[in-house]
Amino acid sequence: MSERAFWVGTYTGEAGDGAGIYRVLRGAGGALEPPELAAEAVCPSYLAVHGGALYAVREEDAGGVTAYAAEGGRLREIGRREAGALPCHLSVAPDGSHLVAADYGSGTVRAYPLAAGGGFAGDAGVAEGHGGGPRADRQEGPHAHMAVHAPDGTVLTTDLGADLVRSFRVEGGALRLAGETPLPDGYGPRHLAVHPSGHVYVLTELAAAVLVLRPLGGYAALEVAAESPATAGPGTGQGAAIKLGDGGRFVYTSMRGADVVTAHRVLDGGAALAPVADVPSGGHWPRDLHADAEWMHVANEREGTITTFRIGGDGVPVPAGTPLAVPSPVCVVPA
Repeated sequence: MSERAFWVGTYTGEAGDGAGIYRVLRGAGGALEPPELAAEAVCPSYLAVHGGALYAVREEDAGGVTAYAAEGGRLREIGRREAGALPCHLSVAPDGSHLVAADYGSGTVRAYPLAAGGGFAGDAGVAEGHGGGPRADRQEGPHAHMAVHAPDGTVLTTDLGADLVRSFRVEGGALRLAGETPLPDGYGPRHLAVHPSGHVYVLTELAAAVLVLRPLGGYAALEVAAESPATAGPGTGQGAAIKLGDGGRFVYTSMRGADVVTAHRVLDGGAALAPVADVPSGGHWPRDLHADAEWMHVANEREGTITTFRIGGDGVPVPAGTPLAVPSPVCVVPA
């Protein structure tokens, strides 16, 4: 496999030891080279890439989003906008027309219009959150946690605080609520992934489970079709990330506290999942992960490492080499 570059988002200041956004290069043999600081930034904990542009959240109480132009191994800022409290996830429309951010602290979702060159083209359309759940310590109000563009253009968001998946359409720069899918009380949906079959897999943070949602004629209306454990062993810890692997034959989740990555086999044409194996993440508090072909990279935030795995034919990741030291890594995305 040829070389590939990745951007790494980190926690900085009081939240972590990072200094901003780093660039790491993967060699042909799978090993990651030492990180290089590409741009100083405040808590760029989640990143998104489209074309030659990179977008980063500023995960603070008075949060924001920043756009960069990628120029070789460096990043040049080309714009920034305000966000709600604690923005924690980003998704770019496939056509590059807008950027959607999920604000955990304020529970809001924002759609920022983008210019042809990747910079911002105007103010964001804002959708307020509402509701809460039975967990008084985590669900006292709405907590938007992720935004993903479905194949039909619908924006799917998770609300950990309200136990909801919300569906939006971006129309004229505004976010129009298209539907809401209630999930079991107290599950706390965190991240989701859309399978090629159309099913939506939702990793819950508070219940250590993966829910399979079936679209009802479109992504504005979904229903819970199945539930599967988030790990192959005892379901302890907090779910973090969920990603597809091998074209959708497998699904991978990370679990903080248990500090494992779990391989799940996709069954029944995407309608069900079965956990296959738990693999130690190679560090403490695994957050984001990236899987492509035979390689997987897992960001262990509190360990300060990124672990590389080789994915076998059975879909189970096997550690490959020594973990790479990166300060407080949270997010790993291909450059």
